[in-house]
Amino acid sequence: MIQRIQTLWFLLATVVAILIFFFPVIELTTESNIHIHEYKSISLVGVDNLIQSGYIVAGLTGLIAFLSFVGIFLYKNRNLQMRICVFISLLIIFLAILIISFSWMRFSNPTASVGLSAILPFIVFIFILMARRAVKKDDELVKSVDRIR
Repeated sequence: MIQRIQTLWFLLATVVAILIFFFPVIELTTESNIHIHEYKSISLVGVDNLIQSGYIVAGLTGLIAFLSFVGIFLYKNRNLQMRICVFISLLIIFLAILIISFSWMRFSNPTASVGLSAILPFIVFIFILMARRAVKKDDELVKSVDRIR
């Protein structure tokens, strides 16, 4: 049901995934320039060559937020809810790899200052793991009650 603890974890993951759009990801300083990468709607502000990369990262972040929100309403199908948790976890790992690779792709020796949006995917990852753990615990409880009957 909706009042279960996994609902709270999915909701927190959704809110934090949406917050990724509002904070800077990383600030790279080279010898002559400072490049601040942050999401503005669905593009990456910074170096001109990285604008298209922002669509991929922003779309992936939107997909993570959407799937986290949809996971709330799949309380009747716990197996699907656990699969969605695993899929979201894989997407978050892929997102972290993309952020790192896009940030340091064009620079030889940048000095990096990590922003809040670079840390938020890891917080979403923790919330999704907690949601999966709660769904699994709920599933085990239902199976144990079925054995008693």
